[in-house]
Amino acid sequence: MQMRLGAFAPAGRLAHVPVPAKKRCNRPHTREGSMRKCLMGAAVATCAVASLLNSAAADTTNIVYANYLGLKHSTNPVLEQFFEDVEQETDGSVTFEAHFASSLLGPKDIPSGVRDGLADAGYFVGVYVPSEMPVDNYLADFMVLNNDALAMTGATNELILFECEECAEEYEKGFNTKFLATYALTDYLLQCKEEYRSLDDLNGTKIRGFGAMADLIREMGGVPISMSTNDMYEGLERGTIDCATHSITSQRTRSLGEVADNVILNSLGGFTGASLFNLRLEKWNELTPDERRAMMKHIPHLVARSVMNYIELDEEVRKEMEAKGNKFYYADQDVADFLAKFRENYVDFVVAKGKERGIKKPQEIAEKVIALKEKWVGLLEEHGRDIETFEKLLWDEIYSKVAVK
Repeated sequence: MQMRLGAFAPAGRLAHVPVPAKKRCNRPHTREGSMRKCLMGAAVATCAVASLLNSAAADTTNIVYANYLGLKHSTNPVLEQFFEDVEQETDGSVTFEAHFASSLLGPKDIPSGVRDGLADAGYFVGVYVPSEMPVDNYLADFMVLNNDALAMTGATNELILFECEECAEEYEKGFNTKFLATYALTDYLLQCKEEYRSLDDLNGTKIRGFGAMADLIREMGGVPISMSTNDMYEGLERGTIDCATHSITSQRTRSLGEVADNVILNSLGGFTGASLFNLRLEKWNELTPDERRAMMKHIPHLVARSVMNYIELDEEVRKEMEAKGNKFYYADQDVADFLAKFRENYVDFVVAKGKERGIKKPQEIAEKVIALKEKWVGLLEEHGRDIETFEKLLWDEIYSKVAVK
């Protein structure tokens, strides 16, 4: 029976290779003959093991993955399951070595780190490198339209993989990387140290925000402060910001509930630029069609479970934090009216901003975003919103169509 090396090894490690036990040399007629026979036997054994090791290395593709998500983040266990599923599906010919919580690369360094080979795959968020990823930032500006995380997740993946040449080119030409999966987050809310109710209350407040969120904050009378999600807790604790914008889950996953116990429930939209799995082209090209197909087979679950975790955790975390005394409330009517008007007028503003960013076809992309969102809302209304249904829709509409040859 042949043993395929790496099949039972931990991710990123080579399986133990059994070395044949040394054979006792038969007693020869001369001492010189004895030495010669023993050396020849040892050389043969050494060469056999070396050949076996080289064959294993050639047959196994190890993928080093990097993200900056905190160790308690709900997406990390889903990524680990994805890595395990692909390893099993390929009988160990594809393995993964995961580095979470910026242990290898931080949020600003991951795209260039993957491009330069410091990692093979990673979690790209273009808002941290706006000059290098203008198209990704343009797409992120549509976050104010995201009032349905499932629909926007389907729409964004389909857009980048099939409907937006500029989007794919930014990954491939700019970072030598193949985009494979993203997901939209649930509603971003204002999570504040103090209780703010009206536009007057929010006037002059320092609020963590970027892209479209920064535009919204500025129009609302606040002061947008750019900082990574990893820095929100410290920013609130030290007073660098008065409020953070993020989903309810961050009350637990990023411990914001400890420093921001007032959560305004009016939706600001939801981030759509969490590109969770992108693979350097050299690694993609190393994979066989069957290995690529195995990866595509399991990406729908990775995407569906990642966004579903946010939806389920939002409700769970809210109950948990309310029990601890944190306040969840809707702001006054003037805030609701402002947000409705802002959304109504924002698409034209985004298109104009896209032209300033140097986007070649901003109007065409905007129209596709809107059309694809409507398509996915319709699919979900027709078929259902449970995770199994959403996963099947992702496979049928997107990942079964990705070219693997």
